Amino acid sequence: MKAGDSYILRSVATLLFFVVNVFALYLLLRGHNLPGGGFIGGLGCALSFILLMLAFGVEAAERILRVDPVRIAVAGVSLALLSSLLPVFWSAPFLRQYNGKLTQVPLLGDVAVGTPLVFDVGVFLVVVGVTTKLIFVLARSVGGLTGLSLGERSRYAGPLETPIEHGEARPRTDGEAKP
Repeated sequence: MKAGDSYILRSVATLLFFVVNVFALYLLLRGHNLPGGGFIGGLGCALSFILLMLAFGVEAAERILRVDPVRIAVAGVSLALLSSLLPVFWSAPFLRQYNGKLTQVPLLGDVAVGTPLVFDVGVFLVVVGVTTKLIFVLARSVGGLTGLSLGERSRYAGPLETPIEHGEARPRTDGEAKP
């Protein structure tokens, strides 16, 4: 799915991709001790990939992302869960906030780092992963492509599952019955 072969759209999308991601990083870090920085920053980052998808097509946006969005979301859930469960191991309440300080970071000086930042990074990754996966599958199906690639179908489909797309057959294993 491409919005056309507009040189202006592709040029603006390339420029805005970097601008929106820098702003998303700002939103993530600005609210690192307040709620909401990870969610809105993740939406901004996902929006930049959607913009690339509209300008260059789904395949190009997936190549630029380089990592399966589902893996990004799983990493985000794991990170958020780890940061919220870690205090329980020290007999502290669930989601207790711990803060530390990194001293003499080049170009930044002293930087405060805490578990809310780690939690927000996890939320950021979940939002980016889930949003891009949903939009990429939707764009592929609207553009006449299959919703999932062959590699994704083999990873996510069960052995007895039949494909949703018409006219396409997934290789059967020996134990499957003919439709």
